[in-house]
Amino acid sequence: MSADEPRADSPWPRRLWAYTEERFPLARHGVLIVSYYSSNQFLARALTEPGAPMRWDRSSLLGALTLLLFFFHLRVFDEHKDAEDDRRNHPERLLSRGIVTLRELKIAGAVALGGELLLATLAGGAALAGWALAFAFSLVMLAEFFAARWLRARLLVYAALHMLVMPLLAAMIFSFSTGLAPHRAPPLYWLYAFVGFFVTFNWEISRKIRAPEDERAGVDSYTKLFGTFGAAWAVLVVRAIDTAMVFAVGWRLALSGWFYVALLALYAVCLVVFLQFRLAPTPAHARRMEGIAGFYIVAFDLALGAALAARFGLAPPFPFGAG
Repeated sequence: MSADEPRADSPWPRRLWAYTEERFPLARHGVLIVSYYSSNQFLARALTEPGAPMRWDRSSLLGALTLLLFFFHLRVFDEHKDAEDDRRNHPERLLSRGIVTLRELKIAGAVALGGELLLATLAGGAALAGWALAFAFSLVMLAEFFAARWLRARLLVYAALHMLVMPLLAAMIFSFSTGLAPHRAPPLYWLYAFVGFFVTFNWEISRKIRAPEDERAGVDSYTKLFGTFGAAWAVLVVRAIDTAMVFAVGWRLALSGWFYVALLALYAVCLVVFLQFRLAPTPAHARRMEGIAGFYIVAFDLALGAALAARFGLAPPFPFGAG
């Protein structure tokens, strides 16, 4: 234990901050939310307000904060689901060592849920409906789809079902951004909503790719499931699918040519990292597979947001104005 690390009897705010630094880094999540929310919000408005400039407004602030709290409550749910496995496989974590407790996280999660409900209510009935839909699905996730034992024996199915929350979060953003109920989202918006499913699925596979010497008994990985190179190939195939889907969205909206060049460049970077791991499956190259998957999630969202702003214009941001 370092001198700066809190103890079990340290003040709760200090322990909560240490926990977030370990398991829910706010800076990293902030970058993710700004990019993810902006791209989905801009697309929603481009499709429902043809010709209007892209903008951030009061609804953007309410929705982005709701999304941040939503991701935090998902983290708390996961801590409860995985507590026994984590104590066994990750004894170094603050929760496993009792620096923070499940009861304390349950209280923090309840506060986050209360904040989500308040923010969605302030944003209006459609936003509340979008949030309620995603929240209901998160409860089913917490219950592990009422088939925990069966799913945990099927790692790929388990991950795919959990990643389905991403299209629902995109639907929530649509409602915050437009004031329209989720079922009124256009088909092109739903296509992009499922891009979120594939990019997070890609990240889920990438973060559980291990070099042969890093495999651990009792800890699941996709390299155990598919073989060292089978998992890397799966990442590349899923990346091709989500890249093609984003390409189709951009093509339908007649976005600038640089957008497609950026997508191909991002895919090329992913291909280089894949080849590095394929030629030398070292721990460093395995970590690079995870790193580029996380980078891609932010980069392609920023690319779409920038392309939409270039295509339709960008109004000055008024976070507390109408919207």
